Amino acid sequence: MRFYTVHIPAGEGGGDDGALGRAVLVREGFNWLAFFFAPFWALAEGLWLAALPLIAALAAIVAVPLVLGVGPVLPVVLGLGYAVLAGMSANDLRRAGLAARSYRLAEVVAAPSRAQALIRYAEAMAQASASRPAFGAAAPSPWSRNPDPNPGFWS
Repeated sequence: MRFYTVHIPAGEGGGDDGALGRAVLVREGFNWLAFFFAPFWALAEGLWLAALPLIAALAAIVAVPLVLGVGPVLPVVLGLGYAVLAGMSANDLRRAGLAARSYRLAEVVAAPSRAQALIRYAEAMAQASASRPAFGAAAPSPWSRNPDPNPGFWS
């Protein structure tokens, strides 16, 4: 089971069709596209400011060993470390980019695929809006197991 973070534009409700159409789902975990093509992945995702340090680091990994006259092993090790760090932090960079574009984190959903995660989120929001209390009262989260705000000492 994979975990996805659901990001919707700020100022929109999570349950209407317009917000679901503009929702962005970001998977937790390693990003293989960023591992192999980090600068191109960042540019394709619209992360222009993140692409600049990625390009500069890649240029330094290639240029510094050539200038220092070090053997061919160091660029390979540095390049592999660069790729692993890029793959591990890519989805977090994407979340930061969405936050900078005024998207807000709506929920975290567990599902086997991105499409099923969006379906689960839509169903949960529909269920939450159907069981919404009177105007002015706070609606419980559809994922909360205990809607009681004061669960007691042992929880």
